[in-house]
Amino acid sequence: MNGHTSNNLDVYNTRGPWQEMDLAFLGGEPVVPPGRITPWPAPKKEHLDALREVVDSGRYHRVNHPIVADLEQNLATWTGKWKVRAVGSGTAAIHIELDYVKDRGESVVTAALNWPGAVGPIAISGLRPVFVDVDLNLAGIDQEAAADRFGPGVAATLITHLFGNNILVPHARSAARAQGVAVIDDVCQSIGAIKAIVDGAYIDTDALALSGNGAKHLGAGELGFVITEDPNLIKHVDRVSLTSSSRNGERTFSPYSEGYNYRPNVFSSSIAKMRVIDLETQLQIRRNNGKLLWEMIRDLSGIFPLFDPFDCNQSMLNFPLRIEPEALGFRPGPAARDTVVKLLQAEGVPVLVWLTKPVFEYLPTIANDWRASDFPNTVKLLDTMFYVSEIAPPNEAEVMELYAEAFHRVWKALSKFGPKISDIATTI
Repeated sequence: MNGHTSNNLDVYNTRGPWQEMDLAFLGGEPVVPPGRITPWPAPKKEHLDALREVVDSGRYHRVNHPIVADLEQNLATWTGKWKVRAVGSGTAAIHIELDYVKDRGESVVTAALNWPGAVGPIAISGLRPVFVDVDLNLAGIDQEAAADRFGPGVAATLITHLFGNNILVPHARSAARAQGVAVIDDVCQSIGAIKAIVDGAYIDTDALALSGNGAKHLGAGELGFVITEDPNLIKHVDRVSLTSSSRNGERTFSPYSEGYNYRPNVFSSSIAKMRVIDLETQLQIRRNNGKLLWEMIRDLSGIFPLFDPFDCNQSMLNFPLRIEPEALGFRPGPAARDTVVKLLQAEGVPVLVWLTKPVFEYLPTIANDWRASDFPNTVKLLDTMFYVSEIAPPNEAEVMELYAEAFHRVWKALSKFGPKISDIATTI
């Protein structure tokens, strides 16, 4: 019985009514059969051809490799506007962009609900992070709170787009412009944000940082991109990130180099170059899957999407959800979410909890400078959110239907037994 002892089940009187639920966690058959899901980055045979192109070239590095140059041009063309420079990672891209604007002030305003790899570059650039809460309906920076922090001494605001959502926050952007604050968008999880998504216009920003990491849309390994219209920022990429090679092939040690060595990985670039070709199709399937899944589970009590699944411009990297514990009979806090995740995982649904505390608590040098209680919306989301991870192709409608069936099975048990399920889920 999934390795659980009958003694534990007897203690909680799980025989009889519990078995009627057919929960996989209690020994039933999981809704999603093993092997039914294809995990992203969904390798294809053609990826071997892309890697072989690098091997055949005899050059496994160099920023001026034709594969890297082609990728940059193809991605720039796909965006329809921006200039693109490939670098070593999304974190490297954020660091380079902050390094470029660091002379504007001493601090960077950003959201407490964030990723350490996005916030870490603030301190690396010699700047100080200033955290604000998030908008509960966006899971993104609260634009009013951010605007209130802008002023002398603020070099930039870092706007992080999580899970594929688009954080438009027009008031924050206009307030930053009025104060001379640089706007940098971390779109590592939201590749669609580099397109025209604001009523046919582009996001008002100085620079965007994109990731090509294997878990992201380009699914290519370690790779990142600096995206901007500013030609001087494009030059800055080479100046700070290269030590002994240049875009034109010269091997000279520049007196201006910071020596970060943020060169792009050519093997990763070859995979990303191939993915750009089918990027629109990939995004459409992700959106369709997210929308379909929500349509099938939206009537369940106490569950909400972190952003609008019907927004045709979002990127739907994952399908993020949050729950209201009280609606499921639980007290406030993470217990309800943790129970739901454990039961869905037993049913074979790929659900995960990514972040569990405000970003500053992940960074020891600043952890004691801020208090989680000052960011109530951030804490509420951290206690209640989780996401379905595999909604990318080749997973399509049939897989979403299995996910939905599992959600309904779990919710049926929750509606009948409520927090009692939590007692078993945390004990067995």
